[in-house]
Formats: sequence, structure tokens, C-alpha cells
Amino acid sequence: MPYADVSAASLTFRPDAPSMPVLDLLERDAGPLRLSLRLLGASHQAVVATPDGLISETLAYRTDLAPDLPEAFSQRVGSWRHRYECTVEKLTVPELRQRVRSLRDRAVLRTVEPDLLVGVFGEDPDALTALEVTGTAPLSWRTVHTYPQYGEVVTTTSTVASTSATGTGVPR
Repeated sequence: MPYADVSAASLTFRPDAPSMPVLDLLERDAGPLRLSLRLLGASHQAVVATPDGLISETLAYRTDLAPDLPEAFSQRVGSWRHRYECTVEKLTVPELRQRVRSLRDRAVLRTVEPDLLVGVFGEDPDALTALEVTGTAPLSWRTVHTYPQYGEVVTTTSTVASTSATGTGVPR
């Protein structure tokens, strides 16, 4: 999907979207889990393979669906629970540029920080999507989508953990 000049209000979250064309990705194992964080352009898709099935989340601008950006979402697949949270911040131009600069500087050090992937889209160098694995016990990740034309930063945080006491040692 080509880059579209959108705002947070134009985004759609889907836990059941099909696999989409990938520009770049991060893949990590965390015990019995396999995470694939997919950069789709100005959007992202996370797919977690669990012993009980796939867990997916997609945040994208979709012309075929009405915008829907929930603050929180939870789903269960077998003995695994996926939790997703989303915040939208309105920043001043200097604040947004500082946030973008920090992410871009960290991405340059990808050999030092291999769990961060940043893509820049469109004409504005401050329009980016960042994907980051933040933990493996429980498996967690964060995404950042910036919309400089609106001064918006959309941040999602997600985890997948076992709901059983013996699954991964992670509390319910």
C-alpha cells in the first residue's frame, strides 16, 4: 500500500487482517512464541505464532474499512492472551522533531539495537513508523507512527503472555 497522508483519526486497527505486503521486518523468538513485526509502509502488522494458533494485529489506513483506533484491545488464542494499548499524542513541531530524531538516531545504531526498525515515508522526513521488540518475558513490542502534518504521534504497546501458571512463568 503506498504512503497516504493520514492522521490518527484515519487509522484502523484489525486483529483479523490477512497478511499484507511487507517492506521490512523484525523476527524474534521468545520461548514457544515467534514474533514477526512487519513494516507495511506507514502501517504495521504484528503476527505471533503460538503453540495454539496465530495472534495478529494490524494498524493501517484502509480505504475499504471505517476508521477504528481503540485505546485498548484484548484477545485470547488458546492459553495465550494478547493485550494492545494505543495512545495518540498531539505535540508541538519541536517536540515531534525531537521524538523522531531520537528514533532515527537509535535506528542508525541497529547493530547495537537490533530490536528497532524505522521506516520514513512520504516527502516529510518526520513521517515515520518505528517497530521495536521491548521484551521476551513476556513477549512485548511497541510501535510509533508519526504524522507531522497534524503534530500527532500514535504509540501502541502490545504483549502476549500465557494465561496458564505453567505456560511461561508469566503471571495471569
